Amino acid sequence: MKEISVIGSCVCRDLFEKDTENFSFHTDIRFISLISMISNPLQGFNATSDCFIEDVKTVNGKWYRKNVLNDLNKTVFSSLKERHGEYLVLDFAESRISLANIKWEDGRSLLVSKSVSFRAHYQASFRNNILKNTTLETINPLDYNFEKWEQTIDVFIERIKEIFDESKIILIKNMPARHFVDTNGHLSPYYSRDHFESIMCCDILLPRLNEFFIKKCPKCKIIEIPPFALGYQKHKWGNHPFHFTEVYYEYLLECVKAITLEQNYKKVETLYDSYSKKFEEEYNEAKLKTAMETKPADEYTIADHLMDYEEYNALGKKQKALILFALDKKHFFKDFKRTVLKKR
Repeated sequence: MKEISVIGSCVCRDLFEKDTENFSFHTDIRFISLISMISNPLQGFNATSDCFIEDVKTVNGKWYRKNVLNDLNKTVFSSLKERHGEYLVLDFAESRISLANIKWEDGRSLLVSKSVSFRAHYQASFRNNILKNTTLETINPLDYNFEKWEQTIDVFIERIKEIFDESKIILIKNMPARHFVDTNGHLSPYYSRDHFESIMCCDILLPRLNEFFIKKCPKCKIIEIPPFALGYQKHKWGNHPFHFTEVYYEYLLECVKAITLEQNYKKVETLYDSYSKKFEEEYNEAKLKTAMETKPADEYTIADHLMDYEEYNALGKKQKALILFALDKKHFFKDFKRTVLKKR
């Protein structure tokens, strides 16, 4: 049995759900941005588990509390040192999370990840408990330039290498899905403002973070993601660009097995090729089903499908154009040309 630690999105943990015989966990760090993770603790400040209100439904579990406490107290790396697995599986998807600069009236401040967990507890208890007399300044992850992010990766690697051998680090280059399979098996784009902003942030940020990490940690193992990955509306954690269809987790698990159990890193390339076909087949099947059950295949466009959603229709022209450009460039330019010709 291989002992695993995880730093990153739920994808890195969920991939192991169907193989508890070969893998066990010692540490699972999530919902914490790298910038917050390496930031300095506040002298004299220590949040404890009794700071939490029990009836906050989204974050009322011990595991959620542990992650919020690690973020507030800046104890991620000390927790890992105390108990960790042989391998570290990570991605940088949580770097899309905004940060909160907590400010006290006396001038003190503390940087934390503005995750769902933290936001819920801040509103419910922290503001009247350990964080009373504070205000929050929200910082978008893209407010930091790439030089700042590269420095962050440098510090992160330095601390991680104190715990894990470089060859035992597995970087999964997870990226958000642009489309999901809905309850009818149809192909739908992620159209909500939150999802779209998250996808755009990841598109800009994650490739650079992966690049920085690989440059400074060249002996790590890398798992590339095939094109055409799909989200899944019926995913047990809800519909989200980082909640994928079953074939996605199956692929990652096979890759991790090849690296850890079989000691055959070269096999990962073969798996990438074979699963690329499966990913594309799943995408095309959903696309065809959508086309056949909505409009004739030769008439169907993503723009047509978007019009079925009230939230999309409520957006302004520029926002609609930006979404269509990101999801379906071919028809975007076709419609744009048609509009120009009409004006003439």
